[in-house]
Amino acid sequence: MPHATPVGLTGEHYEDTVPDTLDLAERAALGLNYFTGMTEPDLDHEMYFHAQFDLSSPPVLSTHVTSLGACQAKALEAIAFLRTMTGSTKGIEQEARMVEMMAGMLGDDGLLWVDGSAPGKPWLQIPERFAMVHGQGRMARAMMAWHQYSGDPVWKERLDRLVVGLDKMLVHDGDRAYFPTHGFYDNEYLRSCYSAKGWKDTSEPSGEKDGEEGSLFNHQGHIPGVLANWHRLTGNEDALNRSGELVRFLASPQFWSDYEAGDYPSVVGQQHAHWTGHLHGHVNTLRAILEYALAVDDAQLKGFARDGYEWARQALLPRIGYFDYQGCATVRMIGLAVKLSDAGIGDYWEDVDQYIRNHGVEMQITPDDADYLAAMSEGKPPPDGEPGTATENVFERAVGGFALWSDKSWVGLCCGTHGNMGLFYAWDGALRHDDGTVRVNLLLNRASERLDVHSYLPYEGKVVLRNKTATEVFVRVPLWGDKSAVRCAVDGNDRKPAWFGSYLRFRDLRPGESITVQFPMVETTEEWSVSQLTWPGNIIGEEQVHTCRIRGNTLVEITPGLSPGSPLYRGRKALYSTTQTPMKTVSRYASPITLTW
Repeated sequence: MPHATPVGLTGEHYEDTVPDTLDLAERAALGLNYFTGMTEPDLDHEMYFHAQFDLSSPPVLSTHVTSLGACQAKALEAIAFLRTMTGSTKGIEQEARMVEMMAGMLGDDGLLWVDGSAPGKPWLQIPERFAMVHGQGRMARAMMAWHQYSGDPVWKERLDRLVVGLDKMLVHDGDRAYFPTHGFYDNEYLRSCYSAKGWKDTSEPSGEKDGEEGSLFNHQGHIPGVLANWHRLTGNEDALNRSGELVRFLASPQFWSDYEAGDYPSVVGQQHAHWTGHLHGHVNTLRAILEYALAVDDAQLKGFARDGYEWARQALLPRIGYFDYQGCATVRMIGLAVKLSDAGIGDYWEDVDQYIRNHGVEMQITPDDADYLAAMSEGKPPPDGEPGTATENVFERAVGGFALWSDKSWVGLCCGTHGNMGLFYAWDGALRHDDGTVRVNLLLNRASERLDVHSYLPYEGKVVLRNKTATEVFVRVPLWGDKSAVRCAVDGNDRKPAWFGSYLRFRDLRPGESITVQFPMVETTEEWSVSQLTWPGNIIGEEQVHTCRIRGNTLVEITPGLSPGSPLYRGRKALYSTTQTPMKTVSRYASPITLTW
């Protein structure tokens, strides 16, 4: 932790009365509780991987080899995001010790090394120092975030060293490079581990299904993206060169589409990023390819990433952002959709709005889940007390995490990190600014240095913008909004702004003015057929037809539920039984920085 106050915590805190509707900063505060709770001082500030509510009474926290190897680095990145959103200092002293521990794992070569020989940690499984491929990319993303959030130049030095260190793990083949998928340890999550002995087998992976969780992309696909972003942020040419080599490998035709089953007639799926298999890995890789394409302005690769996103968004029930049974699938799609929209490669803000209002937050563990999860552990046998487990205050520590399964029985560090990142992606994308011009892409509650957004959705079709410094504002009206019925006012005086596509344009604004946009709220009843899933994303049984009642883009009721016994969306019918927006007084935080992610 830097000695000085991080740049991301130097913004303004103030009280305000706002609509009691979805506020991603409030959700981010829950996320900080989770990361503080999962960090265990007695384990040298390693984080628990699982909170398991259906196996024992009391429920149990447990460790896993991928905590230090990859997922704790994800948490480090997410923490910088959440503090930028909230300005909260909750648990910051404990966090400082965890950050120091993580930085201490960086070797002289710049790589993130886990000491598998550490006494008392049998869950690490490898009895020597090892470096997970997955972890290198995640630590790089974390360091890029902390470089910006903290303002401490040491993070740049560390990340520049990691860029150089990656070369020792890579195999170069002409203008391409790849990470082998077979180290000296063969169990799941250990195959991509590099050790002092190097790689056991450096042959080129034969297909995308190689690697941990049956996906080459899952553990290495995102790495070229952070390298490309680091080049865009700092001008590091080595990072851009490595990114290009990896992208040329990962975009190779043999990794895309389905050679055995084929594709639609006359469609060459490999050229359009069609795929089957591991959603998380493919979306990670599409985002990385996009980030490289933006760094070098490659139009073909930009189109490839767009095609892959549009292919991925057909899965399951995209209307509510349900793409996979795990709590981190939706948020990966949010990140890719925001990136594509920001770059002008497509306009997917409506997608993001649908995703974040529904599955993007519904999988988070909140205080309301207490009774449900307590009942789940009743009558179960006591835990076996294995090393690396704990039973104290499991629920309280898990609040703010994201569930691994749709019944919320397990909370995982993998989903907990990505789920909270998704809150940030949507929060960040909701509002964009350039000098005196502000673009409001999502009608969600949002504080900023330039203007604040008060959203009455989905109770009422109304949003109020409290201007601070903007002279021009663009406001996107949702797809379901009737343009002919939109009414606007500035400080109570009717205003007829110009339309630019789905955006209303307000000009010549002054500090302190209030902009009100109103339109009729729309409620629809829709039927969607959804395949039933099990680990690792296999389809089981027949398709289930779900009747969905949706107000605007917010799912109010779904019948039957997504899976038997699942608590998801059960409380929404009562919550949205009124059309009168509840109000509350809150502490808001206006961040002084915008992070490149």
